[in-house]
Amino acid sequence: MRVGGWEKRLKAAVERHRDLPGQWDVSDCWVLARDACKAVTGKDLAPHLRGYKTEKAGYRLFARHGFKTVGEALAAHLPECPVLMAQRGDLGVVERGGLESCGVVTATGVAVKTLYDDGTAQLEYHPVTALTRAFKVS
Repeated sequence: MRVGGWEKRLKAAVERHRDLPGQWDVSDCWVLARDACKAVTGKDLAPHLRGYKTEKAGYRLFARHGFKTVGEALAAHLPECPVLMAQRGDLGVVERGGLESCGVVTATGVAVKTLYDDGTAQLEYHPVTALTRAFKVS
């Protein structure tokens, strides 16, 4: 259930990740999705999927819990919905270069925190049509 005032909390969560430097388990695509879910529902999404310091460690942590991708992890915790039915505050998956990243649907598009191999990071926006899967946050 969405809690009162979620819109302002969601905007603040996205803006916080826009301003934070990229860091695994601090500000990456998974943490943005978790923070967005908490902003909308007041509940922590998959608290057991925390504590990684590198991308490789993140994949190992997800694998220990039976997930190969962020999409699998989202599907285990949230109901899937048709991509074009995703609304502001819902979570989704975009695929880039053969890898999945997760993000949150905003009024501007799907916000995804991307960390690059060269050490840079950026909050990127993709059109909702770029989603390969979507998940209802309610």
